[in-house]
Amino acid sequence: AVVSTQSTGANGCYWTHNKEYFMNERKYKILHINFEELTLKKRSAIQKINSFLGYGDLAEQQITAVEEATALHQLAPNQVGKPGSARRLLSFEQRSLFDARTEKEFDGIPYIPRSYTDESSYQKQS
Repeated sequence: AVVSTQSTGANGCYWTHNKEYFMNERKYKILHINFEELTLKKRSAIQKINSFLGYGDLAEQQITAVEEATALHQLAPNQVGKPGSARRLLSFEQRSLFDARTEKEFDGIPYIPRSYTDESSYQKQS
C-alpha cells in the first residue's frame, strides 16, 4: 500500500480538506473523537458525547441501550472500516510517514489525530 499525498479522493488531499476543520477559525465547539475510541472505549465515548451535547448523566440502562443499538453488527451495512484497519492495511513505516506529514501540515493546530502510529489504540485488537 502507498500513502498518497495527492488530491485523489472526493474531498481532495486529506490534509488540505481537514486543515480548515482543525484550525476552527470560527471557534465552533467541536468534540474530537476517533473511530477507535468509539469502538474500543464505547461506554466512555457514549458518556463523552452525551456530556458534550449538554445532557445530564445517563443511567447504566441508557448507556447499555445506546451501546447495543450502535453495535458493529447493527451497523454492518453502513460500516466502512473496523477499528485497527489502518494497522492491517498499512505498515508501521507507512503509518509513521502519514503521521509525520500530518504533524508537518497541521503544525500549530492544537488538535492533531495520533491514532495511526499509536499502537496502544490497537491493544484490544485480535
